[in-house]
Amino acid sequence: MMKKTAFQLTVDTIKSKISEGHWAPGERLPTLQQLTKELSVSITTVREALRSLENEGIVSIEHGRGMYVRNDPLLLEDPTAALKELDDVSLLSLLEARLLIEPELAALCARKATESQVKRLRQLADRMIRQMGEGGPFLQTDLEFHQLIAEGARHPVLERMLDSITPLLAGGRKQTNTLPHMRTKASNYHSLIAIAIEERQEERARRLMFDHISDMIVPLQSPRV
Repeated sequence: MMKKTAFQLTVDTIKSKISEGHWAPGERLPTLQQLTKELSVSITTVREALRSLENEGIVSIEHGRGMYVRNDPLLLEDPTAALKELDDVSLLSLLEARLLIEPELAALCARKATESQVKRLRQLADRMIRQMGEGGPFLQTDLEFHQLIAEGARHPVLERMLDSITPLLAGGRKQTNTLPHMRTKASNYHSLIAIAIEERQEERARRLMFDHISDMIVPLQSPRV
């Protein structure tokens, strides 16, 4: 059996502490420095572990406020347990699911997002363009952008629906990023969506997100006979 990495051990330890009630739902987590000392790992490892747990919907990282256990007892269990049978879900099905959820989240985000969330969206959109120009990895930035829109929408049910398919999104994005010109298109859409949200243009944000995801679906659809 392969030895677990420090990252995976940190993820597992934090999960265990939450499930055992060490940190209750809604409770603020210790600072990065405190967690680093308590878990005896580097601050980089803690930061990466928390980001992974945020993507799983277990913790919430609120910029300027701190890190919290998600206030939902169901998330103390495996949030993807019901999706285990969907490991082989098609990319087309995944994108169609996103198409049903994310345009509305974008519109709600344009209406409800805080100024700090709006500012952060612009920063993430700019970062993705910069990363593409440098030829560096940008998958995490892509995930953060869409997750922040879900948070800014402040609609717990829709956010939970998106959270439930988040573990499948990384693999899907790796595939869509191989489609012709898709990476450049994605970064351009991100910038336009961020601007629409900043300007509180709900319908434009909805339409841009719809077009963004639809643009990835078209190449995957089989031609009709």
